[in-house]
Amino acid sequence: MYGYAARYAPSTVIEARINALVGSNMLGRLLHVQHPTAKQAVITAIDLLGRAVISAAEMGISFPLKRRDQLLEYVLTLMGRDQSNDLTDFNTELLHTQSLALSACTTLVSLEPRLPMETRNRVMKATLGFFALPTEPSSIVESLVTNLIILLGAILLTSGEDGRSRAEQLLHILRQLDPYVSSSLEHQRRRGCVAVQEVLIKFRNLCSGGFGALGSYPTFTMNKQIDRGTRSLSSLPSAFVLPSRDSLSLGERTMAYLPRCADTDTEVRKVAIQIIALFFDISLSLPKQKAYPNDIDLESSYSALSSLEELVSIVRREASVDQTELFQRVVSSVCILLSKDELVVLLHSCTLATCDKIKQSADASIQAIIMFIIRRGKELREADVSRTTQSLLSSAISLTDTHSRQEVLNAVSIDSFIYHVFGYIFQYQYCGL
Repeated sequence: MYGYAARYAPSTVIEARINALVGSNMLGRLLHVQHPTAKQAVITAIDLLGRAVISAAEMGISFPLKRRDQLLEYVLTLMGRDQSNDLTDFNTELLHTQSLALSACTTLVSLEPRLPMETRNRVMKATLGFFALPTEPSSIVESLVTNLIILLGAILLTSGEDGRSRAEQLLHILRQLDPYVSSSLEHQRRRGCVAVQEVLIKFRNLCSGGFGALGSYPTFTMNKQIDRGTRSLSSLPSAFVLPSRDSLSLGERTMAYLPRCADTDTEVRKVAIQIIALFFDISLSLPKQKAYPNDIDLESSYSALSSLEELVSIVRREASVDQTELFQRVVSSVCILLSKDELVVLLHSCTLATCDKIKQSADASIQAIIMFIIRRGKELREADVSRTTQSLLSSAISLTDTHSRQEVLNAVSIDSFIYHVFGYIFQYQYCGL
């Protein structure tokens, strides 16, 4: 009732009515309710309060929602899983309550003021665990996971002031998703990869010239909600609006998703290849903090990106293609697209990939490392070779499969051999011998 009273109030009194309802703390006194239906009613009321603020903004009456962060705490409290045995018969209702709570969180974080870091961390800590839910009951679980992904997009949209802070926010979200992307459970890998893809799409939209205003809902390819407002970035200096390419940590992120391009699950492979393509599509539109002569050949990079996009088209059509060949083509494109520094970071970050929980992915990652070293090992410095060798040896120690361990040791041998051969050639030419 409280939510509807605000949601459908006349425009002339809407702010006063919302402030009166929030200020009364009536909702806070309802936090003790236990029955799922009662919890859902309170969550819906809070959601409607937030939507009322959004509706007012659409009518030209903009104002912040007072005690927004406190209302978020209310929603998170009501969303929590009950420990009482009295509610064991309400598992489906509990999931429905949590799905409504995620939707309400999305509404609240979309409002002014921008989400503080502490609140962001609290919301993410309370919600990311839903990616680990079992697959059944499928209808409500899928809806809940979709709402969670939409929430992550809203957090990305509203937690930063400029390109740099949004890139930091992006990386924070992606790293929080890593345990699900690399999970041993197929459904968790699917959810994690889809979440990464959708958040990256939102980030690309931010970088391409516009973003949803606070008080709007994020747009995702997987849902029908639409942004209710945009602000043009064309009047701002690009250095202020856009993050740098370096801020994307491309080497680290590529190594995190490359194993999924060789996953045993078709859907995971399909999404992972799109993630890699998205990352490099974004990166080529961004400035670099440092200019390295001949570091990135734009013509070759765009050609490699076109090859990746062709692979994306192939997997979307579900065309018949040899999976080994597909993975090798992905690696070949990535090998061209990475800058020298990004390649070095990728090689230093290889331990988790070469020890991936899915053996097929781990073996493919080892082959990718070997390919990177063979094709671009001559660019590595002695310190780079040393750190890469340490990472590979750490992988070899962790691996229990004899064949995989031998492949990693082969990569170590190739790494060392290439460095010493090219080092000798350089000295030979430099000394004029």
